[in-house]
This record gives sequence, C-alpha cells and structure tokens, in this order.
Amino acid sequence: MAGTFGILGTAYSGLAAARAALEVTGQNVSNANTVGYTRQRVDQAEVAVAPAASFRGDQVGQGVKVTGISRITDEMLNARVRTTAGTSSYWSTTASAVSSVEGSLNEPGTTGISSALSDFWADWQGMANDAGSTQTSAAQAAVLIGQGQLVANRISAGYTAATNAWSGSRTALSTTVATINAAAKQVATLNDQINRTQLSGAGANELIDQRDTALGTLATLAGATTRVNTDGTVDVSIGGNAIVSGVTARSLRVAGTNDLAAAGTDPVRLEWTDTGRTAAVDGGEVAARLSTLAGPAAGGSGGVYAEAAKVYNDLATSLASQVNALHQQGSTTSGATGLDFFRVGTTGPAALSLSVVPTDATGIAAADPAKGTADGSIADAISQLGSASGSPDAAWTSFVSKIGVQSQSATAQSSLADSASKAATTAQTSESGVDLDEETANLVTFQHAYQAAARVLTTVDSMLDTIINKMGIGA
Repeated sequence: MAGTFGILGTAYSGLAAARAALEVTGQNVSNANTVGYTRQRVDQAEVAVAPAASFRGDQVGQGVKVTGISRITDEMLNARVRTTAGTSSYWSTTASAVSSVEGSLNEPGTTGISSALSDFWADWQGMANDAGSTQTSAAQAAVLIGQGQLVANRISAGYTAATNAWSGSRTALSTTVATINAAAKQVATLNDQINRTQLSGAGANELIDQRDTALGTLATLAGATTRVNTDGTVDVSIGGNAIVSGVTARSLRVAGTNDLAAAGTDPVRLEWTDTGRTAAVDGGEVAARLSTLAGPAAGGSGGVYAEAAKVYNDLATSLASQVNALHQQGSTTSGATGLDFFRVGTTGPAALSLSVVPTDATGIAAADPAKGTADGSIADAISQLGSASGSPDAAWTSFVSKIGVQSQSATAQSSLADSASKAATTAQTSESGVDLDEETANLVTFQHAYQAAARVLTTVDSMLDTIINKMGIGA
C-alpha cells in the first residue's frame, strides 16, 4: 500500500512540473512582443530515493521537482549588443552632424556661396566693361551692389546655420545626460531589488530584464561597460570610471559655454556632479556630441560646427580684405580714392557683420586713377580675384570638398556600425527572443505531460478504489 500511495506523490509532482512549464510558456507567449523580454524556461530535476528506503530494490525515485526558472540568455552576446550599440550610436550621431553641415552649404547649386561668388566676380567684369557709360554703369553698379550683399547674406546665413546646429546639439547633449543619469539610478535601484529578491529565494527574472534594458541605454548613449558581481548586482563604468557601483549611482552634468563663439576657450564637457572633475566618455552618442561641439583647433581638427563657423568668418574676412585692397587703389567717377567696398565689424563674428559700403555707382572705385574716370581696370582686376591663387573661392571649395569627404566617411562608418549592431541584436534575439512556433510546440509537449501525469493519478485512484472498496480492505 505504501508503494501505491507513493505513486500518487510521484504523479502529482509530474502534474505540478508540467503546470509550471505551461505557466512559463504562457509568460513567454504573452511577452513575445515586449521589448527587452528574455524568454524563460523551467528547470527540473528528478527527486532521488530517500536514503532510508534506498535498501529496497523496487524504489525508482520520487518524481520530479522544479528547481527554478531560468532566463535563456548569453552574457557574451549581451555584451556584444551593448558594445556595438554604443559604436553605432557614435557614428550615427557623427554622420548626422556632418550631414547637416553639408546640407546647409547648398553646394553644388544655385543657392550656394560658390554660385553667388561666381556671379559677383562676373558683375565686377561687367562693371569694368561699362565703366565708360554713365547709364549702363549705374545699372551695372546696382546689380553689383545687390550681388555683393547677396554674398554677404549667404555667408551670414551659413554662419547662423552652424551656430544654430551647435546650440541644438548642446541642448540635445543636456537631454541625453539627463537620460543617462536616470538610467544609472534605475540600474542601482534594480540592483538592490534583484539582490533582495534573490536572497529571499524568489525569482528576479523580470527585474533583470528591466536592468538589461537600462544597461543598453547606458551603452548606447555613453558607451558604458558592465561587470557582473557575485551577489547578482552589476557595476557600470563610463570612460573607465564607475557610474554605478552596486546599489549606488553617480550622476553627470554638462559644463562649458552655451555660445559657439566661446567653445575654444570654455569647451563643452561633462563633469561628475559629486567631484566636479571632468568625466571622460569614449563612446556612444555623448562622445560624438562632445566631439562635434568642440571649439576650433589648429589644423582644422575641431568640431564640425566650429570649423564651419570659422570658415564662414575667414571667408568674410578674406573676401573683404582682398576686394578692399584693390578697391582702395581705384577711384570713383568723382575721383575719390581709398574707399572700401566691404565693411566688417570690429566686434563679433565677421560672417555676421559683412556688408557692402557703396549704395550706388558713385561709391564704386572701378578706375585706375592714372587712367581717368572712364577706365575700368580696377574693376577688371577685382573680377580676376575669383580665379587667383589663395582666392576666397579656393578656400571655400576646399572646405566644401573636406565636408563632403567627412560626410561620406562618417556615413560609411555609420552604415558598417549599424550592420554590426543589427547582426549582434539578431544573434541575441535568436538566443533570448521568444519564438512563437517553438512555444506552441512546447505547449503541446507540456500539455501532454500534464495529461499523462493526470492519467497516472486517475489510474492509481482507480486501483486504490478496487483495493479498498471491492476487496473489502478496511471493512
């Protein structure tokens, strides 16, 4: 009888194990589309024969027990996903910044500075050709003055676009840092909850999934690296310095100028809130933003926005200097000499203060004073500046080419990094993601196991009914 009743316990253990497996399968199916969810599996182990009964040869075990519920995951794959996500975010942000500058150039095209300069030099040639005619000279002067102002306006608009893009990126950096701080705090909080939950003997799989999502955010935004501790908590580092240590989180803040013009002397940077020391960040979106926000540097190695702004300032200064140098040598129809064609302010960015001085033909010094007022040789000399060595056109063309190369390179790097990130994510999903076909097959398997265990129970119940009632045992 004891052996017969023991079968009930064995069958019930199988029933309970199959039910647990069905519940976990249902959890997997329910979260098939939940971002960050890692599929789970019931861990089972056979129940050994009790030592006191081991001398009996007819003992075959005491059923099955559920030893836990595991997350199907691979930490190597998880680390690869985080690393590639940080690299992809870095190049995506960099490519976006360079592409925005390239787009603002409007080159090649009729709305770009190259086209405006070309027409400007052509108008000077027209001024030289019409120098002897009062009527046509006045009309040509109006065209020339208008074109000169158009060039100045486009230089100013380009500089403004660069500063606006810089300011937008500066604001985005502050938002990103706030997200990093929130994610770090969340990881520390989850570390505490996971540790307490595991110490109590309960499962913490869902909490670990939430933590992995936060770790992914930190890796994407700041290139964070992770180390798993023996107590189930994780430590997180950014640029070699801990931002999360167990249940404690640190925070970052953005320091430095809010004005592109001062980026060279008061660079935008990250600091640790608790110490005020500069925080090194070597990956993710933040590293890319800090790179693009850098001030101008020797050799053109500064941030893309600052370098663009510098080129616009240099272009305004060079254009005014070269045109004025020749214009001052010429004379107007009234014989006036030493006049400037362009004016550049003494304070503030040159690109924003460039303007045309003459308002009509009387202010344009097109003639060589030694050749009479009908001469147009000075205007002709100015018209040749566009093709001369060291011309504003050459400097602008060089910058446009440089930005084009940078954009192409950054876009290619971004594409490669994105492919690597997607490949890592696909590998992780294959390991940890929910496959509905597989879960459906599991449902059938566990359903049959449940039914089989239940059949054992009903069979034993029928046997006991026969033994107790029909054979008169206990009567």
